[in-house]
Parts: sequence; C-alpha cells; structure tokens
Amino acid sequence: MLRRFALLITALALMVALVPALPAAAQDTVTVKYWHTLSDSETEKLDELISMFEEANPGIKIEASRYAQNANEFRQVIMTALASGDPPDVIRMDIAWVSEFADLGALVAMDEVIPDFDTYKEQFFPAPLQTNYFAGHYYGLPVSTNTQVLLYNRAQFEEAGLEVPTTINEFVDAACALSNGEERYGYAMGGTYFWAPAPLFFAQGGSITDPEVTTADGYLNSEASVAAFETLVNLYNDGCMSPNLLGGGIATDAGHATDLYSMIIDGPWMVSIYEANYPDFEVNFALVPAGETGTSSVVGGEDAVLMDGSKHQEEALKWMQFLASDEAQIVMADAGVIPTLSGLTGNEALPEYFQIFMEQLETANLRTPSPHWNEMDNAINNAYQYMLRGEKTPQEALDDAAAEIDAMLSGD
Repeated sequence: MLRRFALLITALALMVALVPALPAAAQDTVTVKYWHTLSDSETEKLDELISMFEEANPGIKIEASRYAQNANEFRQVIMTALASGDPPDVIRMDIAWVSEFADLGALVAMDEVIPDFDTYKEQFFPAPLQTNYFAGHYYGLPVSTNTQVLLYNRAQFEEAGLEVPTTINEFVDAACALSNGEERYGYAMGGTYFWAPAPLFFAQGGSITDPEVTTADGYLNSEASVAAFETLVNLYNDGCMSPNLLGGGIATDAGHATDLYSMIIDGPWMVSIYEANYPDFEVNFALVPAGETGTSSVVGGEDAVLMDGSKHQEEALKWMQFLASDEAQIVMADAGVIPTLSGLTGNEALPEYFQIFMEQLETANLRTPSPHWNEMDNAINNAYQYMLRGEKTPQEALDDAAAEIDAMLSGD
C-alpha cells in the first residue's frame, strides 16, 4: 500500500512539472487607473487606444474612468481623492490646473523621471508644453491642445450683405446688424467664466497679470483690459449679444445651429457635436477678429499628469508617453482633438479644418499659470457679472478684481 501511495505521489509531481508555467504578464498584470472627461466621440477613440496599448504591453491593463465635463465637479473629485490618499495613477487634467496641483506636491515632475527630457520635450509645440511648467519643472505631458475661433452663419451674413469680420470694429458692427430683438442675436457667449470672453479680451490687448505673475494691478485693470470688457458690455446692453451668458436661454451650440445666434466663438470639438446633433448644419470658421495688436485667442487643452501617489509609476509613465505619441494623437484627431506634436503639422491624416485652429494657436495666449488660477478665474467671472448687471462699471469691477488677485499673489 505504501509503495502504491509513493508511486502516485511521484506521478502527480511529474504531471505538475510538465504543466507549463503561466506567462509573467498573466501572473503580474499591473492596472493603471486613468481619469478623464472626454466626450462621447473622444471616449470611443480612447477605447481604441487602450486596446492598442494593452496589446503592445500585455503586462499592463488600463482602467479608464470617465467623469462629467464639468470643471468644478471634476476638480473636486480629484481633491477628494487626494485627501483620501487614493488618487488614480494618471489624470488627463485641464492645463490651467497643473500649476495648482504641482504646488500641492501631488504631481511627479517629468524632467525627473524621463531620461534626456530636454531632448524629449522638443517634439511638442512650445505653448502646450509650457502649460506644464511650474517652479522650474515640467509636471505633465501635453496630450491635447486647442483654441477658440469665430464660428459664423454664412447664410445670414450673405443675406445681410456683410463680410466676415476681421477686426473688432467689424465684429461689433456685424453683431448689431444681424441682431433682431429676441428673434436673433448677432453674437452669443457661453458664460462669464474667463474662458468665454478670453479670445476677444486677448485680441484687444487685455492681460491679467505681469509676466512674472506677481501683480494684477496695472494689467487686469489696464486701459486695454477695461476697453475689452467695455466692448462686451456695450454689445450686451445694445441687445447685440444674447443674455444667455447670465444663465438660462438656449446654449450657444444649439442657438448657432438653429439660426438664433449668428456668431459664437468656440473650439474644434464643435465639428463632432454638430455632426451628431445637427448633421445638416454647415460649420464655418474664421480667425478671431483682430484688435490693434492683431488676432489672438486662448490656449486650451489637457495635460497627462502622473500622480505622486501612484504605486505603478513606471507603467503609468509608459501609458502617458503613448498618449503623447504620433500614433495615439492621430487616432484622437478623428474626434477633433488637435495634436500637441509639431511633427504632425501638415500630416494628411489630420482633418482639414484643423488648419484654422493651428493658425490661431500661433498667437493665442495662456491662462495665467498660477496655483491660484481657479480663484483668479472666479474673481474675473464675478467682475464680468457685476458689469453686465450694471452694478459696477468695467473699470470699477476690474479694479476690485485686480486688488482681490493681488491679495492672493501676495500670500505666495
């Protein structure tokens, strides 16, 4: 009996020895948590990228979590995760937030973990790359960029015998000529947060702070900045701009597509939005009308950032660098995401309409790179609302906002 038992044990041991070992990737798969706020069409492309990446990197799984496209809500979700000590590995973060989270010590500096970063960074357009720079380091990789341009209703312009405006004065004249009470407004703006008036503000020479970001006094309340907001307030008071920016009413995309708003200023994502919701609507783009210093707009986009609390930094960094690759950015371009890689300029795989946005980006301005940007944005937002409601003149509102921002900056 004992001899039989010994033979059975020997046979079982031999069978186990003959079973091939599982691949290391199957045994040690690492999951990288990735948070984003992509649109429906962008998320479809992201799913393609995840499949491509996981196929090329069988030991890494990407767990993507999509959040609502509400900046304040998403920012609060990130703050909550940091407070709980359970952040994701990588976040596709609004460029205006990078300095704030870097200042909190929540991000890993790319120039400290990517070998020869000085050479690596040269592949990016300068402006999107600069959105990651804070306190002497680069805290993210630019994975998408954008700006806003003028969208106009060609049929309404032709009917009125008007040319597409190329200057601020022509823009004001066209907005009023095309307005017809509540039946149609020549121009509409999406809100009072700084992103909305920023293109016309910068085009008229407005500025928020000095280049070193030490003071807003003399900049946000300068003659040029005040004049820029006076232009907008006058349009509003004269009935040439829709009152929807103070809440309610028809959204800018829907109003423009249904002939309620002759002009809006918006980004490249509008193409996919109109294709999905208003397939028969013709989208027409032009540069933001120029002030005395020429056309300008505001730089937007997102940076991929590596969270300091990530337990899988090597794998997370590999995912980030894939998102910033030619291959990945060409895929995302199908959903209207403008690449950040200068080497893709003129690439035949990019949509033709990207050209107007890339031209506008040449003179577009960054929102102030400061850990206080969210509070600065709120101060300007409130000032704009005071002006529109007639509670303060543009000069008074911007004087107060400049003082409020200087109090923030003096605490650094």
